[in-house]
Amino acid sequence: MSVSVLESAGVVTIKINGNFDIGCYDKFNQALNSYLSLSKKFVIDLDNTTYMDSSALGMLLLLREKTTPIDIEVEFIHVNDAIMDILKVAKFDQLFTIS
Repeated sequence: MSVSVLESAGVVTIKINGNFDIGCYDKFNQALNSYLSLSKKFVIDLDNTTYMDSSALGMLLLLREKTTPIDIEVEFIHVNDAIMDILKVAKFDQLFTIS
């Protein structure tokens, strides 16, 4: 599991490699808090994400909670079928843009 962050022109991309679980919390939260005031958009790249648990869903809800009041867009990209199933069961497809 690893989390990498790339910022370019106000777009912050957070890429999750491997399991998206509680082990990602510190790095994910640090990226969110560090770039919140500088960002126009957060992109969550799940291309190499192999697993997502309830703590990951909680982190994504925290992201939504912090970005919605200040009109920062959030988009998920490169979502594989297994992760999409998890997001749909949790109704996250109704809360976030997934492409």
